[in-house]
Amino acid sequence: MNNPTIKSAFNYLVATITVVMISVTGLLTTTNPINPAHAETGKGEDIFKVIMTIFEADKSKGDIVAIVTANNGEASRVKFLDTDILSASNLTGSTTAMATSPRAGGGIIEYVATFPNVTVNTGAEYKACVITTIGLELTCTTGNNSPATRPEFVDISLNATGSPEESVTEEEPETEED
Repeated sequence: MNNPTIKSAFNYLVATITVVMISVTGLLTTTNPINPAHAETGKGEDIFKVIMTIFEADKSKGDIVAIVTANNGEASRVKFLDTDILSASNLTGSTTAMATSPRAGGGIIEYVATFPNVTVNTGAEYKACVITTIGLELTCTTGNNSPATRPEFVDISLNATGSPEESVTEEEPETEED
């Protein structure tokens, strides 16, 4: 690059790219502000948590896969939950999933999904699903992040008949007939 015209053009190009990058960065930060007073920042004690309680779990349904997503699926936690933990001899030693002994209607498994270093705005939707390994039954529910600095709670029953909010099958759009 001994040619002064090439050096000048190169310097102009670098300066132009730098100005464009600074402008885009400034535009993004001013048009998409995140107010930490209205969001869980994912730092310190302000970590987004979803406590999922799964009812009616038993070996007849197989093991369970719990899925929790936030920020339109950009952040997710998936946990395989072994229904063998429902036996009384296996209740100790589990920190992320706790279970009770099975009763007439089945056992209860609790799973805590934590999202450190993830900002979830107040009112932002999150989704919690469970799928059984026998029958591949998928049951989902959605919620919105509350403004309170506390975990979100989700209860899912594996024997639920399903409400319109929990339905995961897409219905055909109704068409008008002439």
